[in-house]
Amino acid sequence: MKRFSVLRWLCAGIAGSLAFWYFQILTGGATITQFMGEQIVTEGGYLKELAPFIGWAVHLAVSFSYALVFAVIIALLPIGSSGAIAAAGLVLAALLGWITTLLTAPAIAVTIGVLSGHGFPAELPGLNTEVDLPLYNHLLFFGVVWFFTALVPAARGKI
Repeated sequence: MKRFSVLRWLCAGIAGSLAFWYFQILTGGATITQFMGEQIVTEGGYLKELAPFIGWAVHLAVSFSYALVFAVIIALLPIGSSGAIAAAGLVLAALLGWITTLLTAPAIAVTIGVLSGHGFPAELPGLNTEVDLPLYNHLLFFGVVWFFTALVPAARGKI
């Protein structure tokens, strides 16, 4: 097994979350951090002032989780070459970007339902199969994660 680095994972999670958020700012839409915080506060009856903190806590938790999945898979790949790890990581980034985009709407519905105290929703929205900004943003996120957890370590000979 390749060496897993907590520092690389944390850097990837933070940098990925900031890139994801900034992409939303640049494309002119509302951010997922703002939306999630407001929805959880509204539906849960929590203090309105908590919305930004809740939104960022959820956003960072998801970012760290996704970065951890990526980093663990990269660490477990039975590939010895640094170049092959970097290439496999790029494929993995594209695959996870697509999968997480598909699951975005149902995941948001479940997160809001559970964290607002309403539990698991009775009905979930459909999968997001569009090739649009959310897909590009998820690909950007996993590209940043790939950079920190596969490309840089491979280039430095740490994998």
